[in-house]
Amino acid sequence: MRTSATGTEAVPGTRRRAEAGFTLVELMVVLVILGLMGAAVVMTAPDGRGEVRREAEALAGRFARAREESLLTNRAVEVRLDVDGYDFRVLRRGQWEPLEAAPFEAHAWPAGLGARLQAAPGRDAVRFDPTGSAEPAKVTLSRADQQMTVSVDVTGEVRLDAPAG
Repeated sequence: MRTSATGTEAVPGTRRRAEAGFTLVELMVVLVILGLMGAAVVMTAPDGRGEVRREAEALAGRFARAREESLLTNRAVEVRLDVDGYDFRVLRRGQWEPLEAAPFEAHAWPAGLGARLQAAPGRDAVRFDPTGSAEPAKVTLSRADQQMTVSVDVTGEVRLDAPAG
């Protein structure tokens, strides 16, 4: 009678099965692990939905800082907006000069973000005078189905609004 290499006797009539390939359970475990890893990647990837809010919050903060600058320096400060982004200017000796020191660097809108300024006719900027008051204006930022509005009232107060609904 034959014996195995371990010294145990082989049971008559049994054959040793080939150890090639994976079992169904092993394949399912690998698929579950890959699925969990894929879900973790999807959940941590930025989706762009918060970008409109982040840009609106940053703009509101910079409006507030421009108002403070007008009060501190006793000069008019304006935030000029266009389709590409916004920049800051200060009124010195009757001329508008760029204001480029931190935190007043020019800022470009991210790709796909739209901005619309609602202000006095012919105005392309939100202007704060040396008393901190401002000409009322609204800037609406949008992308796809998301929208946020930054409002400046006549007293120079800045407010961030999400659309109703």
